[in-house]
Amino acid sequence: MGPVALSLAAGIAVLAVGMLVNSCRINKLLAGGGSAPNTSASGPIQVNPSKVRDSALAGTFEARRTSLEITNGGRWAASIDSPWIGLSPIGGIGRNTVTLALDPQGLRPGTHEGSVTVSAPASEADPVTVPVTFVIQQPFLSVDPKEFSRTSRSSGDRFTDTLRIKNTGTGPLVWTASNKSTWLTLEVVAGVGDGKIPVRMSSAGLSIATYTDTIVVVAVGAYGSPAKIPVTFKRQREH
Repeated sequence: MGPVALSLAAGIAVLAVGMLVNSCRINKLLAGGGSAPNTSASGPIQVNPSKVRDSALAGTFEARRTSLEITNGGRWAASIDSPWIGLSPIGGIGRNTVTLALDPQGLRPGTHEGSVTVSAPASEADPVTVPVTFVIQQPFLSVDPKEFSRTSRSSGDRFTDTLRIKNTGTGPLVWTASNKSTWLTLEVVAGVGDGKIPVRMSSAGLSIATYTDTIVVVAVGAYGSPAKIPVTFKRQREH
């Protein structure tokens, strides 16, 4: 056999061996030899953060939202123990981001405790429990004094008093103050937290009579709101 024939025969042999190896690889893949994900893989469950704490004002309706990062080698499932906690999604495979929603509707002021538990049913990994603390805050509107009363015996009398605003509860106190009469002036009509309102009364242009008005302080969501402070101003004759 000549050199050309020998070279041709060797090439055919190499080609045949290659086809045989590739055929074995294809058959292995078709049989599922390692291409499908192993949803029962073992490994520790990791949840970040390891605890959640948030707050909302009493009387609000919008849920507070945060995220949990869950990592596990296989399939996992999450559960809750309180109706004010919401989760989405409640299960997955491997690494996922879960949205945690805390609903303040119907919750009384104070501290509420709950938890989220993440487990891997198909593995031996220990469940992980994430404590959830939800504080419902309620500011308490307190005013002092509870009323004002002044007497004028001259058309040029002017009086200045102070109305004190105080928050004796929890959470931010955002307030506004108003009145109706022109003889009564509020130098400050809005504030956040504790504050003072200079209250001024003037007898200019007033006839002999008794005048009344009411200072109304409103703080949305606060206990004690609105606060109503009666004001009496007596215009009497000069002696």
